[in-house]
Amino acid sequence: MRSKEVYFIVAWVILALIFLIVYFISRPISCDTYGCFEESMRACSPASYINEETEVSWKYEVVGSVGRECRVDVTLLMAKEGDLGLREYEGNSMDCYFPLGFANYPDEDLKACSGELKEKLQERIIEKLHQYLLDGLDDALADLG
Repeated sequence: MRSKEVYFIVAWVILALIFLIVYFISRPISCDTYGCFEESMRACSPASYINEETEVSWKYEVVGSVGRECRVDVTLLMAKEGDLGLREYEGNSMDCYFPLGFANYPDEDLKACSGELKEKLQERIIEKLHQYLLDGLDDALADLG
């Protein structure tokens, strides 16, 4: 009876060790540089990176591979200056899917992304383009009149 208990305890210890090893291996690393993130994105291994730009802060997180693509989650953390209309999008995210082996700033390729943040950014672009066209039309009409 005692030998079954020992085997049972040993089996649980081995399972716990396997779980811990898998957990620490698959845990995303936190990158301090774009180079680190770029390497992780190219390998599609879990990692996160905060991209501090002048106007906004982005969080990129390589989630892992989905079929033949690498999934990267992008979150707009904070709008700092410039187009402060972006403040209303803080905290919104989008999922981006890139070919395996590819690396770039994920927020620069909206066609590879989907989600609430992408939709809101596209709406903002359309609004700005519409206003630009109206301003140009007003200028053209003023020149004619």
